[in-house]
Amino acid sequence: MTTTLTPEALATLLRGCVADGAQVRTSELDRRALGHDASHFLLTPAAIVAPRDAEEVARLLRATAAAGIGLTFRSGGTSLSGQAGTEGVLADVRRNFTAVEILDDGARVRVQPGVTVKQLNARLARYGRKFGPDPASEAACTIGGVVANNSSGMACGTVENSYRTLESVVVVLPSGTVIDTGASDADAKLRALEPALYEGLLRLRERVVRNPASVAKITQQFSMKNTMGYGINALLDFAGVPEILTHLIVGSEGTLGFVASATYRTIPLRNFVNTALVVFDDLYAANQALPALVATGAATLELMDATSLRVGQSFPDTPAVIASLAVDRQAALLLEYQATTREELERLT
Repeated sequence: MTTTLTPEALATLLRGCVADGAQVRTSELDRRALGHDASHFLLTPAAIVAPRDAEEVARLLRATAAAGIGLTFRSGGTSLSGQAGTEGVLADVRRNFTAVEILDDGARVRVQPGVTVKQLNARLARYGRKFGPDPASEAACTIGGVVANNSSGMACGTVENSYRTLESVVVVLPSGTVIDTGASDADAKLRALEPALYEGLLRLRERVVRNPASVAKITQQFSMKNTMGYGINALLDFAGVPEILTHLIVGSEGTLGFVASATYRTIPLRNFVNTALVVFDDLYAANQALPALVATGAATLELMDATSLRVGQSFPDTPAVIASLAVDRQAALLLEYQATTREELERLT
C-alpha cells in the first residue's frame, strides 16, 4: 500500500511515533539499501523506521492505519518470497529487538525478533540446549521470520518446529493492543480489549470442531511437514483464545500482528552426528525405502535425484565413491543421525 502523503508529512507522522527522530530514515540511499530481501522482488519503501519497543510499534500501527499507509516488518530478509518488501513504510526490527532471556537453566528462552538463530543457539549452547527450528540460513535469518514464516529446516520435523515448541508471544495487534499471551490475565485482556477478535476466534474454533470433514482435513495436513499459511491446527489443538492466537501467528507472515518477543521450549543439543548417502537405482526405489529408514530414527532424510547427484559430483571434496559413480537414473537419500551421547549414536547407527 503506497502513501499519498508528501515525504515530509510522512516523516513527521513517523517521528511522532518514536522517541528519537533519528529512528526514521527517508533518504534514497537508506530506502534502497533496506528495500530488498533475498527474493527477486524489489520494492522501494517510502520510509524506514526502527522502533525500539512494542509500544512504539503500537503507535506506528495506529498512525499508519489512520493514514491509510501500509506498514511492513522486516528482520533478516532471508525469505525468497518477498515478504519483507513494501512501497509503504518498512519497520526495521533487526536494530533494536535483540534481547535474549534464558529461562529455567536453558530449558526455555524468551527472545526478541531481531536475534538470529545462530546467535540464539550460541547463547543456549552453554546449557546443552538449542532452538528447535533449524533453518539453513541460521547465520542471517532471525526469530521474527522463523515465527512469521514457520521456518523449519531439515531436522525439526513436525515435533520440534515453531508450532510445537512455541509457548507464548508478546504480540502487537493491528489495533495497537499489546498482549502477552503467556500472562495470567491474557484471556481477560483479550476479551475486554479485542472483543471482536476474541469472539471471532471462538466461533471459528466451534465451526471447525463441529465439522468432521474440516477436522479430518486439518489433522491430515498437519500430520506431515507443512509450513504453508496460518497454523489453523491451533483451532483443534487449543481451546483458549490466547493459545489459539499464539499458534495461529505461526506462519502468518505478519498479517495478524507483530511479535515483539516469543517464549520457546528448547531442545537438547545433539553434538554427536553420523551421516550417510544411500544410492538407489531410481526415485521409486529411494521413496520405497523411506518408511523403513524413518523408523531407524534418522534426524534428517533428504532426497536427491540424478541431477542433484551430478551437481554433487562436481564439488572438489566429493568422496571418490560418489565422484566415480556413472549417474543415469539413480537417486539417493542423504541421512543424518544425531544424538546427545556417543552411546546413543551407536545405538541409532
